[in-house]
Amino acid sequence: MDELQALPPARDFVDAERDTAREQITAAWQLHVERLQEQIERGWQENIERVFEERFAALRAGFEAEIETRTAARVAEASDRVRAASLRVMSERLNQTARRLDQAEDGHTWAAALLDGAAAYASRAILFSVINGELQYEDHRSNEEQGLADVLDGRIALSDAPAFGSVLETMDAVICMATAGEISARLADVLGSSEDRRVSLLPVIVGQSQGKRRVAAILYAENDSEPIDVNVLEVITAIAGNTLDARQASQRQATSAPAGNLMSIAPVVALPVAAPAATGPDWSKLPREEQELHAKAQRFARVRVAEMRLYQAQAVRQGREDARLYVALRGEMDRGRAQFKHEFLHIPSMIDYFHMELVRTLANDDASLLGPEYPGPLV
Repeated sequence: MDELQALPPARDFVDAERDTAREQITAAWQLHVERLQEQIERGWQENIERVFEERFAALRAGFEAEIETRTAARVAEASDRVRAASLRVMSERLNQTARRLDQAEDGHTWAAALLDGAAAYASRAILFSVINGELQYEDHRSNEEQGLADVLDGRIALSDAPAFGSVLETMDAVICMATAGEISARLADVLGSSEDRRVSLLPVIVGQSQGKRRVAAILYAENDSEPIDVNVLEVITAIAGNTLDARQASQRQATSAPAGNLMSIAPVVALPVAAPAATGPDWSKLPREEQELHAKAQRFARVRVAEMRLYQAQAVRQGREDARLYVALRGEMDRGRAQFKHEFLHIPSMIDYFHMELVRTLANDDASLLGPEYPGPLV
């Protein structure tokens, strides 16, 4: 009985348990709220960080784009300045060369002005005058000085230097290989022979004042490594030709020009077109129109074969070694034969100049090097 009296009343017990449960629920709710708040705060921070990252990424991209744009603009400006400076230098050089050529008092100073102007764009420049179908060395400029005057004492027949002959015939610049078959054996021995080296030959043309244009001199130019700027050299040789022509015109009014003097060079005898083979027609008996067509056919043959030697040098070399040039160059030869037949063989007196040039130049006068597959001349 005493123990029952010691127990708390039932009402108090229930109230105590209710208070405890309420406190636990409140604590649980508070804990839940804290966790939610923590998650919300964490999510907010992550969102803030993401927003900042996206914003700064956009700013960085814009900044980089602006830097690239400004850099490109500055590079373009620098390139324009360099280009303008190069043009100014070129213009000044050409102007100086033109002044020196115009003020030259004799052939020596005229040649020096021409060669000095060309030497700015070529590592080697050599000037030859053309006298009665022969080349005469005048002077040169080179990174490696050579005693060319002693070595090239005497004249070189244009028939021994086909590339120079082409300049005389066409009155235009010619780019050829530095080989004995192109520039003559004498020049190849002195300057070095190589099928991989390219040489530019540019005419100095006079006679405009008389209406009879002719080649008075030829400029030989080449570079050690970089391709040569033929356009600039053509401008220089054109200026040289005009000044020489003007000087010759004034000299003709005063006195006759002594032979062999470059400044007073006598009219050049044009290189005659190679005579046809013994089996060909007698040109003197042909009408003028047919003579011109024969000359055109010869030029066609020389140009096409020269292109093979220039652009297919490896195939030419291999074809000669194997004695099967036709196999090595079948496509080029067949196209050349077809074009020659179409353009020229309708003329009754025509002969196969293309075949003759293949044998003479490509096969070095040995028809067997063309190989057994070669179909032979067209006529």
